[in-house]
Amino acid sequence: MAKNTRKGPQLTIAAIVTTIIVGGAAAAGSYYWANENAYAAKVNGEVISSTEYISFVERAKKQYAGQIGMDFNSESGRTMLTNLKENVMNSLVDMAVMKQAAKEMGLSVTKEEEDKQYQELLKGKFQGNEEAFEKALADNKITRAEFDKQSKEQILLQKMYQKIVADAKVEDKDIQDFYNENKAKFESPDQVEAQHILIKADPDNAAEMKKAEQKAKTVIAKLKGGSKFEDMAKEFSEDTSNKDKGGDLGAFGKGQMVPAFEEAAFAMKPGDLTQQPIKTRFGFHIIKRGKTIPATTRSMEEVKPMIMGQLQQTKQQEVFEKWLKETKEKATIKINEEMLKVPEAPPASEASPSGDAAITPEGTLPEGATTETNPDTSMPAGGDAKTPPAEPKTEAGQ
Repeated sequence: MAKNTRKGPQLTIAAIVTTIIVGGAAAAGSYYWANENAYAAKVNGEVISSTEYISFVERAKKQYAGQIGMDFNSESGRTMLTNLKENVMNSLVDMAVMKQAAKEMGLSVTKEEEDKQYQELLKGKFQGNEEAFEKALADNKITRAEFDKQSKEQILLQKMYQKIVADAKVEDKDIQDFYNENKAKFESPDQVEAQHILIKADPDNAAEMKKAEQKAKTVIAKLKGGSKFEDMAKEFSEDTSNKDKGGDLGAFGKGQMVPAFEEAAFAMKPGDLTQQPIKTRFGFHIIKRGKTIPATTRSMEEVKPMIMGQLQQTKQQEVFEKWLKETKEKATIKINEEMLKVPEAPPASEASPSGDAAITPEGTLPEGATTETNPDTSMPAGGDAKTPPAEPKTEAGQ
């Protein structure tokens, strides 16, 4: 059968098999070979229908068209479509293999388990509103029967996954070795605490910048005259995320604030107040420096639960991937290669981007399981010794 490709979009069944949040109805009629007698693949004699396969391909296309504006009639789009179709096929075959295995294991799903999952979804995504849930089904042309079927399969595969990885244990030595080899990742660099008052201005508007700078100088004069920084922040600061907290930014390390702000804050001593407004792309800042927090290295005991979680997930993925590979090798799998072909591109005058914007779907693979292995073992899950947050903490942030 077709092998998973490392080119183009890396799709797993978790990204294309949906619960109720899907990318619209499939356009099965657009494929000349689609008919009731066609099949996409056969797994141990069990048929994956052409309709099912085309449905998932179309949904995936809609996601890419909506998210990145991909035109599947372009050269790059046709290359992506070739890889996308192959990955969808592989994922559906994987799903068939897993469902057959779950049946052989004697696993089943109770009505209580189905009801529990439904209630969790209803509460988590629809705030308990059943009408909103039903509307989502209707908008995405999903019947309740289809939803119930996918929901049941999700529970079944989760049970199967847990059964397969039950013996994947992490030893204390594994955790200690990881900590020793990655100790630098658990180091927290020097940090400083600071408060600020922001006077906003458009850096491209000279008159606005001049007015903001003068206002900032006036605030500095008031502070030097004895006014409390917290009071001035509440009155004058335009950083709504912290003005009511006296402009408190908390602690931050290098790389988390815009360069000019960071340079000024780290150059100051605890208790210092900026003598002149600090100009950034947000406007002008007045900074009051707090204490310095020296660099530290988190202890083994402190980070042990995080390391264990990461290593456990990685080991489970490895066990599951090995099981899936071996199970597929024993299976009789026949692929309809015609389904993988990409039709000839239409004339330029007829070409147009394929698909509409789609809402990101929910997957049905068990938590932690994927049909491709690319585990990240560089940091334990949940570790806050990672690189600084991508989003700025405040309007002093990058």
